[in-house]
Amino acid sequence: MARPSGRAARIEALRKLCASGTILHIAEAAQELKTSEITIRRDLGDGENGILCLGGYIMSANEKGERYSLSHAQGTNTQAKAQVAKQAAAMVVPEDTIFLDCGSTLQYLAANVPQNANVTVVTQAMNVAEIISRLEGVSLILLAGIYHPESGSFSSDTALKMLQEINVTKGFFSAAGIHENEGVTCFHFHEVAAKRAAMARSQRRFLVSDPSKWGRLRPATFAQLNEFETWIGKPGAD
Repeated sequence: MARPSGRAARIEALRKLCASGTILHIAEAAQELKTSEITIRRDLGDGENGILCLGGYIMSANEKGERYSLSHAQGTNTQAKAQVAKQAAAMVVPEDTIFLDCGSTLQYLAANVPQNANVTVVTQAMNVAEIISRLEGVSLILLAGIYHPESGSFSSDTALKMLQEINVTKGFFSAAGIHENEGVTCFHFHEVAAKRAAMARSQRRFLVSDPSKWGRLRPATFAQLNEFETWIGKPGAD
């Protein structure tokens, strides 16, 4: 890329670099534009150009302002979510106690748990619990508390105490954003405690996400990629 001359040209170049939700480290942006990090920070200082610099990363202001809605998410990327969830469900065996995280992806895993599977499902997610509750031969432990409709999940200190007494053989975790440097993220800070507690109690941990979540950064980090045994749904993976 030729060096853009002038503030307006640099901002337009950054908009193109951040198209489709791409998040770019400021050092990479400076190298790409052949300018300095200080110049980029100065260009974006007023926050009124549709591009933001947050924590050393450049992103679209729309990306920062996006809000999660479970009802909306349930209608997006459905084929990809179903595919990764089916891969994850194949790992469940009789006598497992599995944790299914909240969000729209793992409801597809719940739907792949067969009748009389002889497994126990632990979840804080209403949509997952509704599916599991209709299955014969599958036990359900719902981690209840305050209900958060935007994520369709519960949170409470009681739920965290319950998790401390449950031996989870396999934990399946969802994410709203996955960044190779900044980690695995979600929209809502109320989700973090339950996710972390479930990870601590899981003998094996799997990250289950459709490819669109990779390269995105959301407000709340709950894990690093190396904390998971397998990343199901990583772009380019078999």
